[in-house]
Amino acid sequence: MPFDFAILAIVFALILLVVFFSAVVLYLSFRIKETFRKETRRGATIAKVAFLIGTLFLAGGIFYFFANTMTDTISPNPTASPSPFASPTTTPNPNTPMPSPSSSASPEPTSMPSTIPLNLNVAYPPTAKMRTEIVANFIITNPTSQTAHSAVIQTNVLFQSFTVQSTTHPIDGNVINIGDVPPGTLTITLKLLSPQRPTEMEDAVTLIYSEMATPITSEIKIEIKAN
Repeated sequence: MPFDFAILAIVFALILLVVFFSAVVLYLSFRIKETFRKETRRGATIAKVAFLIGTLFLAGGIFYFFANTMTDTISPNPTASPSPFASPTTTPNPNTPMPSPSSSASPEPTSMPSTIPLNLNVAYPPTAKMRTEIVANFIITNPTSQTAHSAVIQTNVLFQSFTVQSTTHPIDGNVINIGDVPPGTLTITLKLLSPQRPTEMEDAVTLIYSEMATPITSEIKIEIKAN
């Protein structure tokens, strides 16, 4: 606890006051005793008693004043009472399980497109004469209510044997680009010029699209006869 010099000063001053007051009282008592020593009247006795009583009251008042001063100095300042509206801080109990943060719902994975079963039929003449024009129809049937995407027809030797005269869909090398196949029937029509020598052309054309389970293959067999 820190040393309080104010208390020490008050105690020292009180001691000096007591010594000084005692000296004054003794001196006055001695002077009064000498003055009224030969006086035997009743008034002198009353004056002595009144002086002693007054001296006692004065001493009591002085001691009371210093007692209050020391009490105010020594007593600590009152601590401010907590506000009735302030809620006490709750100390977490280590044995109490803390609530785990609620996990946000994980997003649903994007579903892959469902399989769309398509059918491929090829209509063509089984025979043709040399250097004549024939028509081949690639008929794609979509029995579902969904649209198939990125559809192509892959050929092997068809366009090496026959020359394309016209087409309803673009051709890139050996591939017929179709694109989307809506529900219903889609027909790709090719006009082809037969080769200039007798031969028998056989090819396997394959339908490929995004929602297929397996590629769809169809056979083409055309016999070219001499004129």
